[in-house]
Amino acid sequence: MQFLASLVSNSRNFRRRWNRALSLHHFSWNAREASEPNAVFVEFLRDNGFQKPQAMAIAMRYPNLKSLEQPRSVIQMLKSYSFSDTQIQKSIRVHPQMMFYKVEKNLEPKLRFFEEIGFSGSDLGKFVSQHSSGIGISLVRKMIPTVEILKSIVAPKHEHLTVILSRCGWLLGRDPNLFLLPNISYLKTCGIVGSQLASLLRRQPRIFNVPEEKLRGYVSRALELGFNLNSRMLVHAVLSLSSLNEITDIIRRSPGLIRCAEDKLTLGFEFYMKRMGIEREALVKRPCVLMYNLEKRVIPRLKVLQILRERGLLLKEEKKKKKKMFDIVEMTEEANLEKYVVRFGDETAEELLVAYKSHLLNNDDDADSSCSSHEDCSLITD
Repeated sequence: MQFLASLVSNSRNFRRRWNRALSLHHFSWNAREASEPNAVFVEFLRDNGFQKPQAMAIAMRYPNLKSLEQPRSVIQMLKSYSFSDTQIQKSIRVHPQMMFYKVEKNLEPKLRFFEEIGFSGSDLGKFVSQHSSGIGISLVRKMIPTVEILKSIVAPKHEHLTVILSRCGWLLGRDPNLFLLPNISYLKTCGIVGSQLASLLRRQPRIFNVPEEKLRGYVSRALELGFNLNSRMLVHAVLSLSSLNEITDIIRRSPGLIRCAEDKLTLGFEFYMKRMGIEREALVKRPCVLMYNLEKRVIPRLKVLQILRERGLLLKEEKKKKKKMFDIVEMTEEANLEKYVVRFGDETAEELLVAYKSHLLNNDDDADSSCSSHEDCSLITD
């Protein structure tokens, strides 16, 4: 206990709260009430390559599962489309509900559709595993209309379609009548058509997912700077201004970023956007997280939460709140340790603290790479 207390904090108030937590056993009811995983389902997942903690975490979501017929048919279908074991596991970790979709009615039509638009073999498995939550999106009402619109822009080079969707698969889940179609129509009235429109879509697809008023603002600013409608240079101005606008917002919200090294910012953007699946807009709104040390602060906290999730030790109200990653990253050291470590007491807390301080989980040697994909910390972004 002295070892644990010395590692946590030297604060008198903190030690007092720590001792009170132990005496009242705040942690015990939570462990007792944790749902028991379906043993048969756990074994099924283990047989399909899942680590035991991952299998238990998924099985806990479906304690009343009576039959494995549906999950088994889904996995068989994915294998028939040449998904690797890793891609299957990643797809299910990101979106466990995928195992219960009807194969002939829901899953296979979408896999065929993805093949028809250019994804095949390992590329198909990679795309679906990165966007498996999209399997639940309506094929008729959203996917097909969106793809037809994108095809009309990038034709005849349809190979660009897979590039665009690989970067922004979320486009398939949005109503194309909300932003995509109005923004395309407006850009065309400005003379941005054909290859210019296709280039803008490839380089800055997110500009097609903003309110039309915001897009008009970029064009107006470009005109104020001396660019002309129907000029081939207008598209470059709009592209630059949309990027500059993000940078301006970031600096305004967190001026200290100016002092950060370029390598640190680049690593931060890569971690949050590519590895954790955080959208650019969300990062622009909370840019101060880019200033935190990934190895010493961010990743250890996510690892502790991963352990708690796998063991079913998160409070019910915490699950309902769906605690956002940025909130957890921004918490003070004392508040974070008290909320997610010391409340569990004695052996559990000591184990959590060791994992936190050593930055290790599941025998990972590299703290940064150990959290290399957002599904590993799904409790934060769910």
